[in-house]
Amino acid sequence: MPFIYPRFYRNPLQWARYHAYNNPAIFWSIFVGSFSPVFLFAGQYHKRAPEVPGTYPIPPGKRVIPQGYDDPE
Repeated sequence: MPFIYPRFYRNPLQWARYHAYNNPAIFWSIFVGSFSPVFLFAGQYHKRAPEVPGTYPIPPGKRVIPQGYDDPE
């Protein structure tokens, strides 16, 4: 009895086109998810963004308080 390969192994492009048309959400989620190992390792080599400051920088010099905006006493 000869071994019969599944349809995916016999004609993978036809199988992919069929599922891209009939089940697009599942097909594209598997397609994008198959690249996750590549993104995991390739994403590590990007230049890192600068650190986000934890506080607001204090401007140099004397603090000028505007007149007329205080609470009435």
